[in-house]
Amino acid sequence: MTLPEPDMITYKALKRAGLIPELVSKFKPRVKLEVQYPGGKEVALGNKLTPAETKEEPKFIISPEDEKAVYTLVMLDPDAPSTTDHKYGPWRHWVVCNITDDGDDIEQPTPYWGPGPGAGTGVHRYCFLLFKQLEGLQIVHAMPHRELKDRRNFDLNDFIDLHQLEPVGANFFLCEAEQ
Repeated sequence: MTLPEPDMITYKALKRAGLIPELVSKFKPRVKLEVQYPGGKEVALGNKLTPAETKEEPKFIISPEDEKAVYTLVMLDPDAPSTTDHKYGPWRHWVVCNITDDGDDIEQPTPYWGPGPGAGTGVHRYCFLLFKQLEGLQIVHAMPHRELKDRRNFDLNDFIDLHQLEPVGANFFLCEAEQ
């Protein structure tokens, strides 16, 4: 099946950055995901943003394929602690569940934690993955998040299986420590 042009662009950008298959495999994006930080900085398939520009929780807009669909958004850094050593990756920066067209049932089992790549750790890839919740609205329990150890080595595949999620959209940006 040939992907529509915008979806092919997303797929190729994710593939070129190594996020496919590192974070997800067998993924054909079909839902547009726009992410914008306060101050107007947009995430645009691998553009560079600074830690200062991304420290606050962004807003996101999805173009749902189905008005009744329910989604989960996950933000990860696979490059923790550095681009050459991924022993703590993927790092869980944010999880938002039960995203609907009306926005009434949104849950954040993990509050937003902005990028903080360490000095000399290289350029990190920060990826927003959008998943369709195949079972509709669901209870997603809060995840430990206060300690650094709570956010490292997030088992994305386990999370996908546990919550019956299907990857449908993505976006990402690059970020490194400010000099």
